[in-house]
Amino acid sequence: MPGQTMKAAVLRNFKEDLVIEEREIPAPGYKEVLVKVMASGLCATDLHIQEGIIPTIKVPYIPGHEGAGIVWELGEGVSDVKKGDHVVIGVDICCGRCRFCLRGRGNLCTSRVRIGFERDGSHAQYCVVPEEVLFPIDPKIPFEQACIIPDAVVCMYHAIRNQAQVRPGDRICLMGIGGLGFQGIQIAKYFGAQIISTSRQDKKLELAKQMGSCYTVNTSKQDLYDEVNLITNGEMCDVVFDIIGSSSSVEESLKICRPGGKVILMAYCVPAFSAPFQDIVIKEKEIIGIRASTRQDIVESVRMVERGIVTPHIHETYSLDDINMALHKLRDGKSMSRTIVFPWQ
Repeated sequence: MPGQTMKAAVLRNFKEDLVIEEREIPAPGYKEVLVKVMASGLCATDLHIQEGIIPTIKVPYIPGHEGAGIVWELGEGVSDVKKGDHVVIGVDICCGRCRFCLRGRGNLCTSRVRIGFERDGSHAQYCVVPEEVLFPIDPKIPFEQACIIPDAVVCMYHAIRNQAQVRPGDRICLMGIGGLGFQGIQIAKYFGAQIISTSRQDKKLELAKQMGSCYTVNTSKQDLYDEVNLITNGEMCDVVFDIIGSSSSVEESLKICRPGGKVILMAYCVPAFSAPFQDIVIKEKEIIGIRASTRQDIVESVRMVERGIVTPHIHETYSLDDINMALHKLRDGKSMSRTIVFPWQ
C-alpha cells in the first residue's frame, strides 16, 4: 500500500511514554502477511520493555505482542491464510532447524525473533508478520478476546498442561491473580484442579470465586501459609504458580508447596531470588520456569476459546490514542485483568 499511512504507538526512548505517529503502512514480503490489527493487548512485559530491561530491543520501534486482526494483504508465496481471515498473531518466529525446534520446543529456539520485541508489533493499525505466526480463529470470537490468546491464555495453558502437568484432583495455588491468573483459573478448572487464588484485592478474589476458584486468600489480611495449611489439612499444594515474580513471592510459593510438589515461575520483577537448599533437596521440590509457549499450545488454546472452555477475561479497553493512560494504570496496579487497545477506535 505505497504512500498510505497508518497510526502507530512508537517507543522512541526507554523510560518514556509511547508516541502516537503516522507511519507508512508496511508492505508484506515473501511469505509475509499484512494484518489489519483490530485489537492489541497490554501486559506487564510492556512495562518491562518501556523500562529498557530487555536487552534485545532497539528503539525506536512499535511494541505490542498480543494482537488479533484481519488478513489484509498477502505477500508472495503465502498459502496458509487468505484475505479476510480472522487471525491471532503468535509471538515467536522460530528457525525450525535447531535442536529445540526439532523437538517441538520452538519456544526455546536459539535464534528466535519475537513480534513486538525484536520486530515491530501490534500497537498499530497494521502489522506485517510471517504467515507462520498466524493462527486462524472463528470470526464469532471478539477481537479483544482473541488478541490475548497468544500470551495471557497460552502461557497459562503451557504452564498448567506441560510444565506442571496438572491432573484431576491436584491442589494448585495461583499466586497473584490478574491478567494471567483469570485465564489460568478457567484452564486449571478444565483439567480438574482444586484452585486456590491469592491477591491483595478483594474485588479480584470475588471475581476469582465467580470464575471457579475453590478458595481465595487475601494476602494483605491473611497469612498465606496458615490458610493453605488449613485448606489442605496440612498437605499443602501440589503445584504453585508464582505470577508475581518477587523474591518474597518465590519464598512463599516454596513454603506452601508440598513434598514432591512444583513451583512454576511465571513472572519476573527481580533479577534473582534465594531458596532454602535443604527444604528443596530433602523434600524433592521442583522449581520450574515457563517461557511463552509452543505453536501447538497456541493451536490448542484457540480451540479451547472457540469451544467456550475458556473465555479470555478483559478488564478495560482503550483507543490507541489513550495507550499511555492504559499503561500508567497498569503500572499503578489498578488493572483488574487484561487491558486492550483498539487501533481503529
